[in-house]
Amino acid sequence: MRRRIYAAALKRGFGVAVAVACMGPATSFAQSTSEKAIKTRQSAYYLMSQQMARINATLKGEGAFDWASLVESADAVELIGRIVVHYYPPGSDQGDTKARPDIWKEAPRFRQLSEDLQAESTKLKVAINGGDLALIKAAYGATSKSCKACHDVYKER
Repeated sequence: MRRRIYAAALKRGFGVAVAVACMGPATSFAQSTSEKAIKTRQSAYYLMSQQMARINATLKGEGAFDWASLVESADAVELIGRIVVHYYPPGSDQGDTKARPDIWKEAPRFRQLSEDLQAESTKLKVAINGGDLALIKAAYGATSKSCKACHDVYKER
């Protein structure tokens, strides 16, 4: 049932899909706050990775070049990059998560890496809206590196 709801939401637009994905974990009263936070951030990161892959495929020429899709994906990456950092409450290092406990021990460093991602994803959005392919590719590379910088330190493999 949820898959059909997510699929329908994706057809209507990414913003709706994010709202539906974030509501799913929040509607389960049997889950703890930590479990909800873990599921929400995992869903958000999954959607972000799908949008980054979509941008990458377009830039590599895999499929039709579609400016509207690039803009939509950049909007999604920027939005998720801005809000996902709020889904790391204390205690959400326990459970089914690949987040390393160092996130909570090194909160200022994690926050800085999050801000770096926000800055780079905003530059990507601006570059895509500007239409210069060379700038878009550079901004995409910088955004990818920003994601990887955090994963290298704070994500279990």
